[in-house]
Amino acid sequence: MSCGYTGRHFGATYPDAACIDGELWDLDSCDEPGGALHSGGDIPCPRCNTREYVGCLMDGYDASGNARQRRRARRTLMRKVRTRATCPPKETT
Repeated sequence: MSCGYTGRHFGATYPDAACIDGELWDLDSCDEPGGALHSGGDIPCPRCNTREYVGCLMDGYDASGNARQRRRARRTLMRKVRTRATCPPKETT
């Protein structure tokens, strides 16, 4: 199962991550073209697992404010992630 998402999540300037079974995998981690991927699977996909992806992003975030403010910040971040994840990647020339 894959939602078809690709993006830049592993430090490259080109799309180097792909969604496989709801997790992001590093497309540069195979030993040979078409080989098995060795790195990834620990980051949720921002398109099909948005809630888990935002939770992963917010883990390193110093949560301040009351519960209402934290929920509002999480919802705002989820909207931004969904918008960015559904837009097709920009073509580089």
